[in-house]
Amino acid sequence: MSVLQASSKVNHLSIARDNFLPPNFESFQDPSQLEEALAEVTQVIAPVWPLQDYVAVNPYAGISHRSFLDARAYLKAFSDCETLMPIEHYAAEYHHGRLTQEDIQSAINELAATGVSPPLTANQIAQNLMSIGLVDTSRDLSASTPNDDRPIRTIAETINKWMGQDIDWHEAIVAEISKHCAAHYDQSQAVWASPYKHLSLYEAWRKVAEHDCNIEILGLTDFRKFVACLPHTPEACIAYALKELSVPQPLWSTFLLCQAFSIPGWSAWAKYQTSWAENSRPEKNDLVCLLAIRLAYDVALAEAKSVSVNWSSYVDMAASSFKLPQEALGSDSKIRFILLRASEIAHRNSLLKAMSFSEGRSSRTEDRKLAQLVFCIDVRSERIRRQLEAQSQDIETFGFAGFFGMAFEYATLGQPSGNLQLPVLLKPQFKVHECVHEADAAHECAAINKREQARTWRALWKSFQASAVGCFSFVETTGLLVGLKLLTRVAGYNPKRSDAKYDGLGRADHSRLGPTLRGLNHQGITTSRQADLAEGMLRNLGLTKNFARIVVFCGHACQTDNNPLAAGLDCGACGGHSGEPNARFAAMLLNQPYIRQAMADRGIDIPADTHFVGALHNTTTDRIEFFDTQMVPTSQQDALQQLKTSCAIATRQTQLERMPIVSSSSPNALLRRATDWSEVRPEWGLAGNASFIVAPRSMTQKANLEARSFLHSYDYTQDTQGRVLETIMTAPMIVANWINMQYYASTVDNCHFGSGTKTVHNVVGGFGILSGNGGDLMTGLPWQSLHTGKQFQHLPMRLQVVINAPREMIDRIIAKHQLVADLLTGGWLHLVAIEEQTTYRYTLAGKWESLHLAPSPSHEGVSV
Repeated sequence: MSVLQASSKVNHLSIARDNFLPPNFESFQDPSQLEEALAEVTQVIAPVWPLQDYVAVNPYAGISHRSFLDARAYLKAFSDCETLMPIEHYAAEYHHGRLTQEDIQSAINELAATGVSPPLTANQIAQNLMSIGLVDTSRDLSASTPNDDRPIRTIAETINKWMGQDIDWHEAIVAEISKHCAAHYDQSQAVWASPYKHLSLYEAWRKVAEHDCNIEILGLTDFRKFVACLPHTPEACIAYALKELSVPQPLWSTFLLCQAFSIPGWSAWAKYQTSWAENSRPEKNDLVCLLAIRLAYDVALAEAKSVSVNWSSYVDMAASSFKLPQEALGSDSKIRFILLRASEIAHRNSLLKAMSFSEGRSSRTEDRKLAQLVFCIDVRSERIRRQLEAQSQDIETFGFAGFFGMAFEYATLGQPSGNLQLPVLLKPQFKVHECVHEADAAHECAAINKREQARTWRALWKSFQASAVGCFSFVETTGLLVGLKLLTRVAGYNPKRSDAKYDGLGRADHSRLGPTLRGLNHQGITTSRQADLAEGMLRNLGLTKNFARIVVFCGHACQTDNNPLAAGLDCGACGGHSGEPNARFAAMLLNQPYIRQAMADRGIDIPADTHFVGALHNTTTDRIEFFDTQMVPTSQQDALQQLKTSCAIATRQTQLERMPIVSSSSPNALLRRATDWSEVRPEWGLAGNASFIVAPRSMTQKANLEARSFLHSYDYTQDTQGRVLETIMTAPMIVANWINMQYYASTVDNCHFGSGTKTVHNVVGGFGILSGNGGDLMTGLPWQSLHTGKQFQHLPMRLQVVINAPREMIDRIIAKHQLVADLLTGGWLHLVAIEEQTTYRYTLAGKWESLHLAPSPSHEGVSV
């Protein structure tokens, strides 16, 4: 039965324009019902952060209270989104030996308890994989296919599907909305700014659309008159649109979600503006404004084409409640879901076999170490940590959140505000200012003035280059010189350029530029609160005794050129920025005598000759840079030099290990990727991430985890109340889940949750990415961050969490936090507990089940 009907009503808007009165939202039959529908849409949509703060976001976060399969049915009711890889992907995995029939059988056994009955036996599934053969993995196996069975569509999609129009109305409407949003949200990239930026998104759109002829030229006649007659508030416009389209109340939220997912990128940006942006205001709901705009186009299109939809057949469908029974899952989808679980089981088993359960309790000796280095839990830290530990038994490494528990805003020299150096789920506690150490006020003031002058001239020059007056004369005058510069860069010659962070500073001041403790007391961060910060960090890290001579807090950052998405390669724990300020601030804090005394009073005795140092791990080159070394006491300079030597060797070894992974012929070729403006894969970021391990380092030290595991140091014997574990499971574990799900979604459905290919990316408004010169805003990871060009670098699987702690302690935390319980029982991540050298799996029913997995007797050199 066709969902389209010829409209029986006369196009009253085209007849009675002069007499049309916008409906009053307050007089709508039941505003609370619409408010509930809008609230559901707002919850479901995940945000996307601007480029300068770009961080991983779980696109499924708003539906993670549902099970994985329920969420799949939910999405497919109103969108073309895909959540499972095609079977060809698993055929390739099977042929490469990363998936076995035993893994498939284990998956069938596990899922049987959840009601997923396999349409085939493990042997039959394996035979099918064999019959498919070794498929070509150089192509995009995850390419999204149309969801022909989708019941709910926008009017534009419905007309395209059933009426075969010459114009793709869906694309045309997305292009119009994108054009308007790009202008409204522009962050000084455009030469001529929109005059309506002070208005709400909806109000600004009405002002522009009343005069824009473009959509009328495409065939939507009288659209400007239609816009002029629309209600003046977005809520009233949505109410009016739902009434005009005759959408029944049970389908409101579904239909609104369909509208939002027809422009998922801009919906994500509107969600960020609504709920996360610094200047967000509840009364200025950008997502509601965007929905009103999108609906307005649908109403106009429905009336112009004299089309209405027969909604009655959908009201009683399961799709309106999105609670489909497991048996309704198609045979193909069941097999793909089983294979997803089988691939996860294969990784889980290899991971657990590589770990040393006998080292479950901390095996740290009383012998004092030369150095202890604290790295971010980021998966890229695993390689450099392993190589450092291989250099000397006098070096010990830890894993901790890369902001080191120091949640602050970092204002660079001369600036009143700056970047938020903390996970996006948190709020800054205070502001840290940058200064030139050992410089007097006059010297620092002069540097600030020079910096302002340099940046003003740079901005003016850039403005002249892009201006209507200067752009042509600039090209005519300097084109040849610029052409020569471009040729040298294409040839790979890229001389070291000045770093903007050193504007106004002489070379002698570069090493003295850094965070300061000045001004903390004025913000209420007294010495007692500073001591609280220091103690919290050390106790959560598990470093409360046996301090080494040198303790290094090592943040991380990437180095890349001509990459708008560079922040996605920086530290997610630092809000998509370098972890340098946090590392240096933490070291500086713990070097203060009053903090040392406070720590001693609280039972943490730090030896007088222990010195803390801030450092930075460059994840593109794997070099480690140390800061403020001039402040290291003379008595410890020899220890620092030994550490630097070990770091240099570890860097070289890590580079050699990474060479084949990034297809570099030599270490120098690998290093050139950091400055090559044409390089689409400067490094792999967190591609391949698959597990989150909460345990002493001794349990993983002998295994090569191939940079696929987040490693968080933890010793439950020092955490009898489970407070540290609770923090880990409700903060770092959730962030790791966000990262894992972003990589997962971008791989299985790059069309909706990724950002396509880097080669056609264009920056829009200074805050986002378009593919080409229009279309929807891109949100997730680009294809080059997931695929080598020959095969997948990231193998999509849900995060495997391994915790070395008593199950009773873990149960208390799960019972206390519904979000954690939902992620586990919904199948968004998997949990294994190691207790008394025995492994237990946390089932979807919320029970523990023994895995009976005997680890290998020797783990030396084992890879995962």
